[in-house]
Amino acid sequence: MSKPMKAFDYLLMNKSVSPVLLEKSKKISWNEINTSADPEVIKIRKKIREVRLEIHRMRGFVRFDSINDKILFGYMKPENKIEKLVTDIFARRFQKHIILLGNEKKSWISYYSENFFKRYEESKSLNKMVKDIQSLIKFDSEVDIDKIWQIYYESQYIKERENHRLFYKNMPRKNLKSVGNRLELRLNTKTLDEYL
Repeated sequence: MSKPMKAFDYLLMNKSVSPVLLEKSKKISWNEINTSADPEVIKIRKKIREVRLEIHRMRGFVRFDSINDKILFGYMKPENKIEKLVTDIFARRFQKHIILLGNEKKSWISYYSENFFKRYEESKSLNKMVKDIQSLIKFDSEVDIDKIWQIYYESQYIKERENHRLFYKNMPRKNLKSVGNRLELRLNTKTLDEYL
């Protein structure tokens, strides 16, 4: 079992944190962070909250495709430096599967089983990594996961219950873009009958 993260670890993942706050976070406990009224500690609390909230959203919004029955890949472009942690979380969730997350610039790979853990970071894009892996395992047939999701969304569409404001309140566009969900960004415009 992994050890709990410290405030300092969360602050290191934040996109913009001062060295003063980093030093202060080494010396204070979680209890102090949660209860203190000191302005610097409040800033630390806000920065930690930004990181934890983005981790939570990535865990909820990332959608996986599969190359084969052991390799899962998905798109992720977070604002903070949480890529390795999120990839590791998914590797622990889907044990004995290789998890590949990435975007246009970088990709991260994690594998976890009962007594083995491995992590890689590549400067290749997600598409390049997927093509490289497919060529290594000589995988030709592609399953179009976007098409499956589209059929699902269109089958769940009920015109009378359409509520765009509520949809985007619960699934903000910013977060949908950061995980590459093109289907959820545009709301359904056809019913299942029209689709078939």
